[in-house]
Amino acid sequence: MIDRIEEYRRDWVSGPAPKKRARKPFKASRPVKIGGILLLALVAAVTSGQAALQRWQKRLEKTTNDEVCKMKTELELSAQLRLLRQYYLSNGSLPQDPIRYLEPYLKDNKPYPKGCDFWGHPYRVDQYWDYFGVRSAGPNGKWEDRDDLLASVRFKDISADR
Repeated sequence: MIDRIEEYRRDWVSGPAPKKRARKPFKASRPVKIGGILLLALVAAVTSGQAALQRWQKRLEKTTNDEVCKMKTELELSAQLRLLRQYYLSNGSLPQDPIRYLEPYLKDNKPYPKGCDFWGHPYRVDQYWDYFGVRSAGPNGKWEDRDDLLASVRFKDISADR
């Protein structure tokens, strides 16, 4: 029992045992946090950048190909229009089947059959009361929309040339 009393007395004189302080976890400073975030962003950008670059390259190739096909088709439309204009000047009217009339004059310089544009869509000859023209459906292949290509001439302009 004396040991116990001695123990109580010691506690009474010295007070309760000091509490152990819990260690604070390491907290990174602001520049270290920002650097880590930037490093992660850089790694993500590099890995996803290659995929984005490939998508951009494919889009560029398609756009370039469409522009080249557009220029070639416009040249071909212009040549067809000149042929039809000559026929009109010689005969006073357009041929019964203008596309069939034009086929022998068209070059076979594309993977599509004669009478088709450089996207593989057939040409069409439109004739109205004041003009006629040769039309291509354009890249999307739909008639009468924004990407159609048209070469046309007015009848009064032809008769003025005579």
